[in-house]
Amino acid sequence: MPLEETTPNVTQALGDSEPVHASQQPHSVDQSVQQSGKFGVNVGQGQGVHIGDVYQADPETIKRIVREELRLPQREYSDPVSLGLHALTELMQHSEARSAVITFRVDFQAACDQINIIANYKELHDLLHTLEFQCYSGIVQEAKRFPDDETTLDILTDHEFTLQRILREVQEVAQRETIATNEVLWLKDLERAQVELHVAIDELDTRRLQRTIWLLNRVLAIQPSRINTNLNSAARTLRLPALVNAMSSIWESLAKSNLNQEKIKQFQVGVEVLAELNERLAALVIGHDYWQELDLELRRIEANLEKDLIELEMSWADLKERTNILFNPAGDQWTIYFQQDSHNLDMALDVQNPIKVKRYFRMYRRRASDRFYQVDATLLRLCGELREVGEPLTSVLRMIE
Repeated sequence: MPLEETTPNVTQALGDSEPVHASQQPHSVDQSVQQSGKFGVNVGQGQGVHIGDVYQADPETIKRIVREELRLPQREYSDPVSLGLHALTELMQHSEARSAVITFRVDFQAACDQINIIANYKELHDLLHTLEFQCYSGIVQEAKRFPDDETTLDILTDHEFTLQRILREVQEVAQRETIATNEVLWLKDLERAQVELHVAIDELDTRRLQRTIWLLNRVLAIQPSRINTNLNSAARTLRLPALVNAMSSIWESLAKSNLNQEKIKQFQVGVEVLAELNERLAALVIGHDYWQELDLELRRIEANLEKDLIELEMSWADLKERTNILFNPAGDQWTIYFQQDSHNLDMALDVQNPIKVKRYFRMYRRRASDRFYQVDATLLRLCGELREVGEPLTSVLRMIE
C-alpha cells in the first residue's frame, strides 16, 4: 500500500537540519504515565496497536526525529533499558513488584515474541554482512592469483573456515521457529558454496572456485535486501507502545511503595528510554517507508530512461513536489547538493537536452539513494538496539512463569 494512504501528510515530515532544542527532548516517565494516550493504546490492551500509529497525525515529530537520528552521534538506548529491566527483576523478589508485573504478563510476552522475530532477522542480516566483507570479497580478490600462488591457497583456506562458521550460525538461526522455511531456501546455496570452495582448494580447480563465487554472489545480491524488508516489516508491526504503557504503570505502582528507591529510579530511567526508543523506531519506520516509495518511483523512471524521456517528463512535476519538501534553507550538505541536483534536472528538462537530462537524473537518483541508505541503516541500528532489550525482557518473564 502506498505510504500516503497509511500516513496522512507524512510527505511533509522529512525536511532537513534544524538545531535540537531542550523543549524537543523526550517527555519524562511522569509525563508518559500521565499522557499514556500519546502512545495510542489503553494500558494492558495494546495488542492490536502498531508502532507507527502514534505518528500518523504528527508529521513534525517524524521530521524532527529522522533529522536527529541521521545527524546526531549514535546513541545507545539498550543499555539503560536493560539496566532498568534488571532492576525490575531484583524488585520482583518482593510480592508487591511481582504482582504488578503479572498484571501485564500478556503485554510483556507479546513484546518479547516480536522482539525475538526482529532479533532473528537482524542476526541473519549481520551474518550476510560478515559473509560479504570477511569472506566473499576476499575470495574474489584471491581468485585472481589462484591456483599458482601458495599464499593465496593459505588465505582461501582461512576463508573456507570463515564460511563454515557463518554457515553453522545461519543454520542455527534458520532452525528457530520464528523463521519460515521458505525464507531461508538460499541456505542451500551457502552449503553448495562451502563444498565447492573445499574442492576448489583441494584440487586446485579454478572452475570450482568460480562456481563458489557465483553461488555466494547469488545469495548476497538478493537476500540482504529481502531480509531487510522482513526486518522492517516486523518493526512496522511491533506493538511496543503496549509494553511502554505496561512498564509505565508498573513504575507508577512501585513509586508509591517502600521498596528499594534506587532500583525503582533505575527502572524509571529504563522506562523513559524505552519510550524514546519507541518514538524513534516509529518515526524511522515511517521515514523509511517514504524513502522506499520514492526509491521505487526513481527505479521505475530509470528503467525507461534509455528508451526515451517520456516517463521522466510525465513524472517530474509530481516527483519534484514530493522531493521539494525535503529542502530547507538551514539544511545540511546533502540537502544543498540534492536541491542543486533537482534544479539542474529541472533546467535540463526545460531546454530538452537529453544528454544533460540523463546525467542530472542519475546524479539526482544517486543522491536520493544515498539518503535512503542512511535512513535504512539508521532503522537497522535502532532494531539492533531493540534486539539487546530482548534478553532482560525474557528474564522478567521467567520470574512470573
